[in-house]
Amino acid sequence: MPESDRAWRTPTSIVCVYNDPEVLGSCLARSISAGLHSAPQTELIAVDNRGNPFPGAGAALNHGARQARNDVVVFVHQDVVLHSLVALEEAAGVLVADPGIGIAGAVGIDSRQRVLGRIRDRVVVIGETVSGPRDVDSLDEVLLLVRRDLVLKEPLSEDPLLAWHAYGVEYCARARSAGLRAVALDIPLTHNSLTTNLDALDLAHQRVADLYPRLVPIRTTCGTIWGGEAPRGVGRRLRRVRGARVWWGESLEARALSRVAPSSPIVLADVRILIDEMLARGEMRSLRALDLDTGDGEPTRADGMSRHGRPFVVASVSTDVAREAIGHRDPTELLLITAADARRLAALGPVGDVPHVVGHSRDTGVWVLIGVPAARLAPLWSRIRNRPFAGLMRVPRDAVSASSGL
Repeated sequence: MPESDRAWRTPTSIVCVYNDPEVLGSCLARSISAGLHSAPQTELIAVDNRGNPFPGAGAALNHGARQARNDVVVFVHQDVVLHSLVALEEAAGVLVADPGIGIAGAVGIDSRQRVLGRIRDRVVVIGETVSGPRDVDSLDEVLLLVRRDLVLKEPLSEDPLLAWHAYGVEYCARARSAGLRAVALDIPLTHNSLTTNLDALDLAHQRVADLYPRLVPIRTTCGTIWGGEAPRGVGRRLRRVRGARVWWGESLEARALSRVAPSSPIVLADVRILIDEMLARGEMRSLRALDLDTGDGEPTRADGMSRHGRPFVVASVSTDVAREAIGHRDPTELLLITAADARRLAALGPVGDVPHVVGHSRDTGVWVLIGVPAARLAPLWSRIRNRPFAGLMRVPRDAVSASSGL
């Protein structure tokens, strides 16, 4: 992008509440240190919550915001790798330049249920690239930007029901209720999340619905908040209909994949949820995740991370580089290739006798897992939901074990 087209940069105060110094050091703190040469005024305020001195994220992050020296406060999770402090400061510049924006973030959901803002969620790049601020229903708490003066006047909620869930969703709703915008901006990052804690999420969502009944339904990255709008049972039926429609679309994609990879096992599964169990079942020592560069955003790379003690590296690469990685893979390394639609899968070429699985889900796209026999992983996708066309599409015999039911 020409310098004249770049947004004005605004230094930020990055606030993080942490409970694991090793995770903080290998992800967020390490990436900030690496980027400070290009953003020397940006600061990190790490709020130690070991021993639980703060009752929730809101209280801890508000404490950090009160220490901030810069005009924009950025709330970030401890397991995030920031790929560009310059991009972060440019996003802060957009926020400062538009008083109509109340809160911004790296990824959000709009009223049409589109994921806006491109980030790497564990091992998969998700979200649409946005060229400027795009209005959303809500933003994911992985990274949020708020003007310091606003967050001091209107701090994050410290409601016990929002202690660790939906505090960002609530702030978006509060901003929108006040006539301000909640927007997604492109801020390249990798979120090396190891777990997804959903305890009491339903209570948090109900609390947001109770506070902002005029805004429901509110789309979030963890589902839609309906509140009392839908009669009992309607929400469940809507989810089932939507799920069936998604499964049918995934099955159609699987059929297209089978044409270019006729000898490959093909399953329908979200690799983000399964990746750690894949590592364990395959007895692999390390993980390398390569997303094929689609030209939608700047290529990113991160190393020095780990997943349950196993070294973990991610990178955006060309199809040629991915093909070379397949040919030179360390036998103890699990290799995952993502963003591999039918055309790119064909371009990768045959993997020979190397054990592998081809997978697909609407939320993660097409992925190829290389290094573990499919039969060993079969229990991970034993449901009918994981079978293209409920098993009516032919799959190779070695795709499943006798106990999997596929």
